[in-house]
Amino acid sequence: MSNSPLLPGPTIAATRPLKAQVGGHAGIETTEDDSLLIKPALPREIEFYQRIAAAGDHDELSKLRNWTPKFLGVLKLEGQLKDSNAVGDGNMEIVPVHGNIVPEDKERLVLENVAYGFVKPCILDVKLGTVLYDQDAPPEKQARMIKVAHNTTSGETGVRFTGFQVYGNDSSEPILTPKSYGRSIKKEQLPDVTEMFFPVSSAPYPSPPNSTETSDSDVSKPQSGLPAILLHYVLTTLQADLEELKATIANIEMRMVGGSILMVYEGDWERAWKTLSMPSRTATTEEEEDDDDEVEVEIDENGQLVLESIPDEAIEEEEEHQALLCSLSLIDFAHTRLIDGAGPDEGVLKGIQTMIDLLRQRKDKIAAMMPACGA
Repeated sequence: MSNSPLLPGPTIAATRPLKAQVGGHAGIETTEDDSLLIKPALPREIEFYQRIAAAGDHDELSKLRNWTPKFLGVLKLEGQLKDSNAVGDGNMEIVPVHGNIVPEDKERLVLENVAYGFVKPCILDVKLGTVLYDQDAPPEKQARMIKVAHNTTSGETGVRFTGFQVYGNDSSEPILTPKSYGRSIKKEQLPDVTEMFFPVSSAPYPSPPNSTETSDSDVSKPQSGLPAILLHYVLTTLQADLEELKATIANIEMRMVGGSILMVYEGDWERAWKTLSMPSRTATTEEEEDDDDEVEVEIDENGQLVLESIPDEAIEEEEEHQALLCSLSLIDFAHTRLIDGAGPDEGVLKGIQTMIDLLRQRKDKIAAMMPACGA
């Protein structure tokens, strides 16, 4: 870190706490335009993202690039503002980081925000796996996490819903469901959760916006949930993505503890109709070439972080960001290990299959409603 004046260039000013965080640990920040996330990270998670980025085309690990948030680099905290409350005269004093600074406070991942571009992002975080403790966890923690798996849906199904938010078409704020709810439910209640996260509107059945009978009111009725035809398409797309993700993970020898699936879909009717032609973020499979970027950081006169070395191509991609109908990502790799000869993580595969089954059940139920809605 430097205390020199900020230089002109592709900078992204002031970060702020992530508003739409439904799971995971606190401390994730986003850039002002919401396009990037700054996530505190342990060395193992950083290494995992770097290995995915560096994997060659013939390495099965490279296929995870289609399912993980785009990795832009690592933000390293090498110094800090001596007095962030002082009213300065333009001369700031930067002092080195000393003392017992935990690793995740010194290094942070810079990732794409997969919810960026959604008008009303409905977001679900699903914790995967039947084993909830790392292999080097102390015995008391292992015992505690075995009990958690037994007492929640994790042990039997490989999934635990850790939190979600859902928008109504007439609401500017989402309805939030905390992770405590996911810890309290049993296996038999999992279909209830998918119904809560994928509600169907009871409004009169609208026509697609390219229909000659469509008016603006057709896509802006004040109702919770998407119209059945849109919701059915979302579920069909996410189910197909889950099946492809499962096939990918089945060929990777790893153990993923604490990893999650993050599902996002558009809750705004008008935007959802417009994005119907490009339903999934995984529709494009462009290979990423920058495999280990390091993001430089400065501090402005207000004590705010300013990122300086975001690649030009990343800025261009932000400007051309394509709105999506839905998105599926694999996230949270703080306790993920690649282990030669270990085979795939059967607990994670079980969890993905559970989600496939739950989405299929919900999709079939929505399909049964569609004729009554005028399909």
